[in-house]
Formats: sequence, C-alpha cells, structure tokens
Amino acid sequence: MKLNNLKASFIFENNVIQNENKQVIWKNGNFTFTIYKHSQQLVNVTGIKSAEEIEQQKKMVEEMFQQKVKRVRIDNAFFSKKDYKNIDMYSLYNDLKENKDYFIDYNIEVFAGMYLHPKDKQYPTMIVFRTGSYTIMGGKSLKTVYECELFLNTLITKYLKP
Repeated sequence: MKLNNLKASFIFENNVIQNENKQVIWKNGNFTFTIYKHSQQLVNVTGIKSAEEIEQQKKMVEEMFQQKVKRVRIDNAFFSKKDYKNIDMYSLYNDLKENKDYFIDYNIEVFAGMYLHPKDKQYPTMIVFRTGSYTIMGGKSLKTVYECELFLNTLITKYLKP
C-alpha cells in the first residue's frame, strides 16, 4: 500500500499571520500551504507523500514563522494499492451488504468499485475493485488506516477466485 497524498495541519500557539482579512496560500515545490483568516494559528499543507516530508515541512514553517509547532494533526490521508487478482465481487457484496460497521455501495453500471463507507467516522472510506486493487481515503490516523488495510486484505484473500 502506498501513501498517495496527505493533508496535515501544523498548529501553533500564536497566530502566524496578523490581521489578514483573507486566506494566504503559497506553494513550495509539490506542497501547497494555506492559512485561513478564521484560524491564523493553523497552517494546512497538502501534497505530503511520507512521514519524513511531514517533518521537513514542519521545520520549514517553524523557521518561517519563528515559533515551534505545538501539534501536528493529520486531517486526511489517501492510500492506494494496485493489484491484478480476480475477486468475486458479487459474493463479497452479498456478504457485506448487511455489515454492521459499513454502508456498502456497489453498482457496477455506475462505478467499477465497491464503496465501504464507515459508520464510525474515525475510520476512512474504502473502495475495493475486482482486481484486488483498493483505495483508502479520509484516514485521520495511521492506526485506523492500517486496520482497514488488514481488513481489506482479509476480504480479498477470502473472495479470490481460483
């Protein structure tokens, strides 16, 4: 499974900009930084692809604003895995449609993937495809993302066509 994109917030003790009546946006390489006028002690960054990049960008904004980041919060993570298996999607759907933890959405005429929307919003949304490929999006904690990865790999193994 590969991290495709991560949105994080760097939260400072004090405002990083003063008396701005608009949001401030800038780019630094592949990263986009945003400071909203209603939360001037918070710097959002998108385009992160690894934990090392979180640390690099944290140090950069600390130097830029001459203060330490109080807390780093992961707001959204997008992971994916590409595979070339053959999954029995109809059996998978029939077994999951009454699942107590997820709302299942599968309509092959509209979209090739099966959505697993969590009832507990701490967990990310997952999309699984007939090939065994999957996407995990919206994760706010790496622990829950890895739980979902384990869950998906178990499902894929169970419904693999011979």
